[in-house]
Amino acid sequence: MKMHPLIDQEKQQLAKKYRRENRIVSIMSNIVSAILVLLLLYFCISKNLVIFLKTLTEMRFLIGFFYFIIIYILYAIIQFPFVYISGYKTEHRYGFSTQTFAAWFKDWLKSFFVTFIIGAILFETIYLITNIAPDFWWLWLSLIMILISVILANLFPVLILPLFYKTTPMENEPLKKRIIEICNHAKINIKGIYSINLSSKTTKANAAVIGLGNTKKIVLGDTLLNNYTEDEILSVCAHEITHDHEHHIWWLILWQSLSTFIMFYIFYKIHPFFYGLAGFEKIDDIASFPLFVLIFVVLSLILNPLGSAISRYYERRADQGALNLTKTPEAFISLMAKFCNNQLSIAYPNPIIEWYNYSHPSSGKRIAFAEKWNP
Repeated sequence: MKMHPLIDQEKQQLAKKYRRENRIVSIMSNIVSAILVLLLLYFCISKNLVIFLKTLTEMRFLIGFFYFIIIYILYAIIQFPFVYISGYKTEHRYGFSTQTFAAWFKDWLKSFFVTFIIGAILFETIYLITNIAPDFWWLWLSLIMILISVILANLFPVLILPLFYKTTPMENEPLKKRIIEICNHAKINIKGIYSINLSSKTTKANAAVIGLGNTKKIVLGDTLLNNYTEDEILSVCAHEITHDHEHHIWWLILWQSLSTFIMFYIFYKIHPFFYGLAGFEKIDDIASFPLFVLIFVVLSLILNPLGSAISRYYERRADQGALNLTKTPEAFISLMAKFCNNQLSIAYPNPIIEWYNYSHPSSGKRIAFAEKWNP
């Protein structure tokens, strides 16, 4: 495919190098994680850990809680080098990160504890439900996971986002007025338009409509507000507003819910064979957790192309909506080109990689789509 003239070819070569380095780190991280799981199972480390914990307490809840703490810390330790390389070293090397190591490490600790809390809740839920509902655990777990996803989406802007970023009401009144006009045209209600201090951590730009119901608001990165034209910013906003107008979040939750049901049901049907091979008799055996994770990850990898395709469909819908709302295809095109040049996104990726892993159409395809748009 011919390179669009607004896309810097030298930056595209740098983008491929940047993405390749991150991909290698991700692959190595996954390999190490898989090795950890296999070691825990093959050398009966997981089983022996549960046996040891049973000597300390007879309460199943506490056994599970202490088990999760140990496994979680072990996993965090072996993953830390990869998180450090991809999240700090690489981002600095390519000029994206604006954080000192101390600031980055502070964020890592916050993420560590937030993930621990959510993970502990999910872990205890899994082994409570599998224990009390051995025949229909897959159904109950699917429903509970869906409920938790909705709750987290609603609470994210209130409880989690403020831990990492500061949001303030957007001060650019003329721009705010234009965004509100688009919201009114799309007939969506928001609780406010805010600027978020992305520049405290990165040079990358972004925007989103976050939250559900009474927590819904538009947030614009200060990096976007400071480095892009008003028409380009409006293209971003209109894209996000279309997501909300067409209820894409709810549709994605629906599709994710169906995927969750499918994965848990397949898991339910195949787990006796794999659990038997690993020496586990029941699904509610806490020591089987590494195997639970392994099977679930494999199923997720198998279903990933379907999820990516569904996501790309809604992103194309949002691009169409953005163009219809703003009627400025040239601003949309320059926005996509800037993302390629400034944030090192690959405009024309390998088709197989795009098919399998891209949640958005590639920038090159989005530019071509805007060029063909008709009012």
